Amino acid sequence: MQTFQTGQKSPLAALTPATTLTLSARVTGPAAEYDLILFGLDDAGRLSDDRYMVFYNQPRSPEGALSVQAGSGAEKVFTLDLAALPASVRRLSLAVTTDQGDLSSVQAAEVTLGAGGAPLLTYRVTGRELGQEKALMLLDVYFKDVWRVGAVGQGFAGGLDALVRHFGGEVAQEGSGPPTPVPTAPAPASTSVSLVKERQRVLLEKAERTQPQLVNLIKTASVSLEKRGLGEARYRVNLVLDISASMYDEYRSGAVQALAERALALATRLDDDGEVEVYLFGIKAHRSGPLSLDNVGGFVDRLRVKLEGGTHYSPVMTLVRDDARAARTALPTLVLFITDGGSSNRDAVIRQMTEASREPVFWKFMGIDQGGVDFDFLNKLDDLRGRTVDNADFFCLPSPIRVPDAQLFELLVNELDTWQAAARRQGVLR
Repeated sequence: MQTFQTGQKSPLAALTPATTLTLSARVTGPAAEYDLILFGLDDAGRLSDDRYMVFYNQPRSPEGALSVQAGSGAEKVFTLDLAALPASVRRLSLAVTTDQGDLSSVQAAEVTLGAGGAPLLTYRVTGRELGQEKALMLLDVYFKDVWRVGAVGQGFAGGLDALVRHFGGEVAQEGSGPPTPVPTAPAPASTSVSLVKERQRVLLEKAERTQPQLVNLIKTASVSLEKRGLGEARYRVNLVLDISASMYDEYRSGAVQALAERALALATRLDDDGEVEVYLFGIKAHRSGPLSLDNVGGFVDRLRVKLEGGTHYSPVMTLVRDDARAARTALPTLVLFITDGGSSNRDAVIRQMTEASREPVFWKFMGIDQGGVDFDFLNKLDDLRGRTVDNADFFCLPSPIRVPDAQLFELLVNELDTWQAAARRQGVLR
């Protein structure tokens, strides 16, 4: 049986071929009772159907794919039949909550994933790792190309209400049943937060005056960030673009320009100056300067890209890491890394990712699948072991890229919140 650490992930097939699983969870501590809840979420991470919130008062999903029963003592055993889940449920998230104090005093919260009566992995969190959290996400079983499992360890000081809001719902009043998914209002801003919001307002007004075609993109990006509690987060944003020869059609069609505009929309929400530092890579790595509201129109065409005959990730990763360390700011860096193929210097990239896991940089790899491309290496980076924190996420889209903007932004910020929480716990991020 494997022991997972916070942030560790694995394809489920590496643990078992089974699709019927159990999650056995137990919390020990001074509170009289701790509530264990399994959330069935859609592919955007939202509780879009409250019947898939399984807990003591709703012990079964409609078709029975998810259920809970008491185990020995305070143990709760959740049964997951992945094959019976509707296509609308793509992520299962197990969490513990308490309304008696906080979780800092628990002796341990432990969950074991099993199949066929045999334990596969265990994940354990103690109160020493927590602060004022009243709710804690423990383990996720989720579909991303294949079914995967990940140890999360993300806490919420606001308890069950904050957790359900994170999933896009709202907790009903006591006695009125399970949560009903409804839009929620943002939390009141403090003085320091209002400065961030004011800067966002200024950038949005500038976009309305100078780049009106970006306004809806900026607002859509805001929704995805707010859902993950990142509405007031601040990051430097980098855009890394593949210029290998196979990217010719993506540049010619305007797809790369469209991706640059979406990176800028994120930056207007995350970065104080609303700028994106752009890098190009093929065989070599190149700095291409900032992208901003002042120069976004025709930006990619003005780069006059000269395509190169190879794909090497490591040189451009070195540039990004060097610039992040040299930046005179305490902000972490979000790297949007766009490529249509795997790297030919894989050992060097693995070393880079392992070393970079100790740095305040999160790598979001996006693969453009033009057909017949093997993205196994990027999947490996997503699940790479031996890192201080899980500092990377990967997703793939078919070419031509026609995904709705709302879905694209969900993919671009997916796992940024969990990385941020894990990085703070490990001292990677202040």
